[in-house]
This record gives sequence, structure tokens and C-alpha cells, in this order.
Amino acid sequence: MPVCELRDATLDDIHAVYALIAELKQKEYNRAVFAAGFAANLANPTQRYQLALVDGTVVGLIGMQLQFPLNFNNWIGEVQELVVLPRNRGLSVGQALLAWAENEARRSGATMMELSSGRARPDAHRFYLREGYQQSHFRFKKAL
Repeated sequence: MPVCELRDATLDDIHAVYALIAELKQKEYNRAVFAAGFAANLANPTQRYQLALVDGTVVGLIGMQLQFPLNFNNWIGEVQELVVLPRNRGLSVGQALLAWAENEARRSGATMMELSSGRARPDAHRFYLREGYQQSHFRFKKAL
């Protein structure tokens, strides 16, 4: 099995990060807006991005943000993005990225992890359940 390396994402990784997010959401984005948002997120001290590499090639990404919801009265980590290229799934890349985020959140004082996963992603739901996550509530959204 190929060895998966993890490292922090940087601005120099914009093309790989864009490709991974486009894969995750199966759509294209305005690249200038995407790049500006990525740069702003990298400057945010509560936002973390980690890349997974196999044989020197970027194959996965996790984005995690630390938050202090007042109703929880403690720090939590929220996985905002987790994607592994289809050809690299089943190689424990997702597990490595998720473990990194959990450890990073714990190290930063968080006592819980949260994430959302679209209804159309049953494979991802099975993965999260295997990793010890529980479906605890519904998430609602509204376009503005």
C-alpha cells in the first residue's frame, strides 16, 4: 500500500486545492474568487488545511475550523471539507486526514468534532459512521 504523507497547505497549493474542491462538489468555481477565499482562510488563525500526498502527488485535502459556539460553551472542530481523489480511496488517506484534524482540534482545546455531509454521499456517511461519528441533527440552508 502506498505511503500517505500529510503536510500543511499553502498558497502555492491553490491549483491542487481547487482541483480537489471541484472534485468534491463536481462543479467549477470562479478561480479568482476561489483563490481570494483560500488566501483569506489561510490567514484565519482558526482555519486549518492539510493535504495528503501519495508518491509526491496531492490526492486529498481536509479543511477544519475551530469554533466556540456559545450554546456548546466549549471549542469544537468542524470539518468543512474532506476529499480524496477517487483513484486513492480505500488507501486510508481519508482516515489519515480525519485523524490529523481530530488531533489538531484536540491539541487546540476542542472537545468535539462536527461535520456535515450531503444526502447524496452514502459512501461518505458510512465512512464517518465507521470513524465513530454519529448523526445527531439536521442542517438547514437557505440561499441569499
